[in-house]
Amino acid sequence: MKLTRRIQGHALGCLTALAMVGALFAPIEAQAGKVLDTIKQKGNLTCGVGQAVPGFSAPAANGELAGIDIDFCKAMASAILGDPNKVTYRQSSYSERFVLLASGEIDVLAHDTTTTLNREGAQKARFTSPNYFDGYTFMVPKSLGVESPDQLADATVCILQGSTFEVNTENFFKSRGLKYTPLVLGTWEQLDAAFFGGRCDAFGGNYGNLAGSRVAHGNVDDYIIFPNFLTLEPYAPSVYGDDQELFLIARWVMFAMVEAERLNVTQANVKDLVASSTDPEVQQLLGAKAGNGKDLGLSEDWVVNMVSAVGNYGESFERNLGKGSPLKLDRGLNDLWTKGGLMYAAPLR
Repeated sequence: MKLTRRIQGHALGCLTALAMVGALFAPIEAQAGKVLDTIKQKGNLTCGVGQAVPGFSAPAANGELAGIDIDFCKAMASAILGDPNKVTYRQSSYSERFVLLASGEIDVLAHDTTTTLNREGAQKARFTSPNYFDGYTFMVPKSLGVESPDQLADATVCILQGSTFEVNTENFFKSRGLKYTPLVLGTWEQLDAAFFGGRCDAFGGNYGNLAGSRVAHGNVDDYIIFPNFLTLEPYAPSVYGDDQELFLIARWVMFAMVEAERLNVTQANVKDLVASSTDPEVQQLLGAKAGNGKDLGLSEDWVVNMVSAVGNYGESFERNLGKGSPLKLDRGLNDLWTKGGLMYAAPLR
């Protein structure tokens, strides 16, 4: 009798375990979280972006904001709402960006922002895969006569308040036993004015941001940006941590932009490829083979909408940061993994 009960109990335990495993691996249809629901209800995405950061978010010749962060916001609006123009941009300082995200005043943060443990842990930001790999370094006047950051002993350094630049600068000088004087200011415009006005010997920042300031100032040949990165700074958009569904969309929008480049899906050919491509990867990416849209709670043509609006990742990079832009930066780390860079996408299937 006891043996029979033990066998029955064991069988029941196995059935319970199997049921739990089955539930774990059962298909789950995406349901909207509260932020995603609100975006759909109001028919508009509020995107937090930087203040006049060339290449990332700055006024173009026509007065409209442009940059790779602006393109990401448009891609998100295209994926969720089917229209890249259904975006309200909230320009913010570096020190207030996470306050706006946590308070719900913005839905998505795309603000040339480095992914860090503290920002994900303590500040509850959930970062997508990077949309730009940068590195921390210094810009100096050529007239200063220095050839490397190690020669900046006793320098006055312009640093942005509320950014990773403060920690990076302190770590660099402390690790080398060098003294320096920080000049910490709250906005990038203030830093530009201080550095180019001669108040600082060096300007600490990420290469892409420093290159934008140098181009905007005009006398590019008068300033040196040291090419050897002191740290690697992976920029990525983010959402607040309590909306899993919005995070998944933001993450896979970034992956889709990169994958579109790898598969040679462009702003010019994307609509033709929906009907004509026989490549199974292209069919899956563009929704001709259904599934990806349903899994994210989106229409199956969400990638078609976003690529039609802003192009693939390579097109966005070249237009805003690369050879087609005033910054004329090389792809470098931001090239596809197939070309020696760090940009790759998880499989969209």
